[in-house]
Amino acid sequence: MKLFNIFLCQCGVGRTDSIDRSNSSLLAVPSDIYRYSRSLEELILKNNQIKDLPKPFFNLKRLKRLILKDNDLCYVPNDIGNLTHLNELDLNNNGIQGLPENIKFCKNLQVVDLGNNPVDAVPKGLLQVKCLTSLALNDTNIVELPASIGNLNKLVQLDLRENMLESIPQTIGSLTRLEFLDLGGNHLESLPQNIIHLANLEELWLDCNSLKRIPSEIGELRKLEILDLSDNQVEHIPEEICNCVSMTHLTLTQNYLQSLPANIGNMKKLEILKMTHNRLAELPASVGNCTAMTELHLGENDLQELPDTVGSLTNLIFLTADKNRLGALPASIAECSQLSILTVRENLIPSLPPEFSRLSSLTVLDVACNRLDYLPGSYRDLNVRAMWLSDNQSKPLVDLQQDTSPDGEMVLVNYLFPQAPPDNEELDGFGHTGMTSESESEAESSPPVNYRESKIFFDVAPKESQPLFRHPTPTPKQLKVLKAQRTSYLAQENGATAIPSRPAPKPPIGYEEEEESDDPEDAPTSPLLQNGFRMGADRPQVTSYSNPLSSADQNTGQTRI
Repeated sequence: MKLFNIFLCQCGVGRTDSIDRSNSSLLAVPSDIYRYSRSLEELILKNNQIKDLPKPFFNLKRLKRLILKDNDLCYVPNDIGNLTHLNELDLNNNGIQGLPENIKFCKNLQVVDLGNNPVDAVPKGLLQVKCLTSLALNDTNIVELPASIGNLNKLVQLDLRENMLESIPQTIGSLTRLEFLDLGGNHLESLPQNIIHLANLEELWLDCNSLKRIPSEIGELRKLEILDLSDNQVEHIPEEICNCVSMTHLTLTQNYLQSLPANIGNMKKLEILKMTHNRLAELPASVGNCTAMTELHLGENDLQELPDTVGSLTNLIFLTADKNRLGALPASIAECSQLSILTVRENLIPSLPPEFSRLSSLTVLDVACNRLDYLPGSYRDLNVRAMWLSDNQSKPLVDLQQDTSPDGEMVLVNYLFPQAPPDNEELDGFGHTGMTSESESEAESSPPVNYRESKIFFDVAPKESQPLFRHPTPTPKQLKVLKAQRTSYLAQENGATAIPSRPAPKPPIGYEEEEESDDPEDAPTSPLLQNGFRMGADRPQVTSYSNPLSSADQNTGQTRI
């Protein structure tokens, strides 16, 4: 049974103001609607398979709202001009190539949606409808925007996304009431200077074009709140942009920017700044004045440091700076009391500030692929739900054990440290994107490097000439063999019958045999030595792993759960 709704007006029986037969698998306009031609004001037939509009359809002269989106219409008859009371016409996602000239007689038309149709030009008749406030021509085949677009001086919204526009006429400046302008996904290489006259513009979308420069006149758009310039070829942002004091969202990802305006702090209302995938070498200190900021995205740049003023962003929730050249993080970030996600993977960071333990709102900490040997002991107080220390970890949270650093400080360690060899200065953190093409090609041709050497510090201070390293912890199976061999050895010393033992297991991958010493003092009290551990009183006190690697997992580096 076909579902549909007919809303009867309270004026009397037989009078209908609105009919909605959406999603009814209709192949044609239902004939029963014509009986309401004197009263019908709203007709919704979206998401059907209607292919044409018959002549009687245009006798619905009182129609104010006509929704025909998601059908199979190929054309609109000239009789559309009979609907003189029409306020809204939605023909989105059909097969319409244009509108007839008679559309100009729809004098009360305010909203038109022709998006997702094979329209190759702005309908001329539509350009004569002076009452239009909203025009959507997105995802069509329009190559040129006519100068007469300036005649639609009552437009508030203009959507021209995903077309083939290469330029915008200067007459765009006549649309002084425009609040929303979407020009994303075209082939624009420049913007007209007359954009300065769009004084009421609040949203400007210019992403996915070929823009190389932004006119300084953009700073006159004092009401502009959202500006998206992502995926262009912009090399410089004019300082005048900081005069857009109403800006809340600024997206500059995928460009060639090397710097930001020094006075970016003038944007007091800026909430989201996205600078991912540029060539940014420095973040202006004035960014700390953007106290309303909640998201700061700086990944895939050439940053070597972050200014201490980042700590002034007390409303910051997201801070991402992956794939840079950061050698440290400022301790002032601990003042960002609302910070929930901090991700700085693939940098050159050797240690993290202990002050970060005050980040009570932190839920995700991603420091994988850096040069960390341990975490500060104060991080035990963090209530994170995910802590990424390595790309190879099998779960978002891994157990950490207490240990002592060479400075005598209590630290947190596990088998994931260190994440990268500290003496390899040529690597920029696991193939940093800032590598030259030559170094990248060399890296691809060179054999893979094992970044998971398990080095930690022991409680017993080792000799300088023989530094101790933590080797992979024996598996439970290997421990049973060691126990059996030790029991057999003690039994032989006591003259008892030896308990047969199985052959000693192969040492874990990455194990290095301890060299024999000629010094008698270095001889173990027990001759049994397995897996790098001495059995007996001479065994060093080493903190064991909470999740030891099984023999099957050692080749993959996976944590056995």
